[in-house]
Amino acid sequence: MPPNIVIILADDMGYGDAACYGSVHDSTPRFDALAAEGMRFTDCHS
Repeated sequence: MPPNIVIILADDMGYGDAACYGSVHDSTPRFDALAAEGMRFTDCHS
């Protein structure tokens, strides 16, 4: 079975803007669930 791949493109969202990466200002429960169940990529460039 091929893996499921989800690509999320967000305008003006920085590395620390999701709670799973340390944000204390924003609540991101869906991102947190995805990060807890899968892989987190911490070195991305665009």
